[in-house]
Amino acid sequence: MGKELNDASELFDNPMTRSALAALSDDDKKRYKMIGEHLYDRVNFENEKTQNNLPDCMDEAAAYIETSLQSGLHPSMLEDNEKSLLQEIYGNEWYTKWGYIKDDLSDIVTLNPILNYKDK
Repeated sequence: MGKELNDASELFDNPMTRSALAALSDDDKKRYKMIGEHLYDRVNFENEKTQNNLPDCMDEAAAYIETSLQSGLHPSMLEDNEKSLLQEIYGNEWYTKWGYIKDDLSDIVTLNPILNYKDK
């Protein structure tokens, strides 16, 4: 087998991972960053528990809304109660998780940044 890691940081900071990161496009880096933020916002890795204390029905509703936004639904199309639920989970500026601005809550100002990228 190979050498043992002296430091856990060597697992993620080594020539292979640096090379893979350098090969990603800017759009891919943004998508992976958003995925990572979403993952770390929902899971406490120290005690291996999810940080979501919502009732199951609200958790399912939030997952449905998040999937809709990820699939291209514009936040201006959400109902007030859906916006309130996301605000409760992610804070006052919840819309920034999907690359939107405050004006997008009532009007289409920004197109979905995740879906709005050019193939290279």
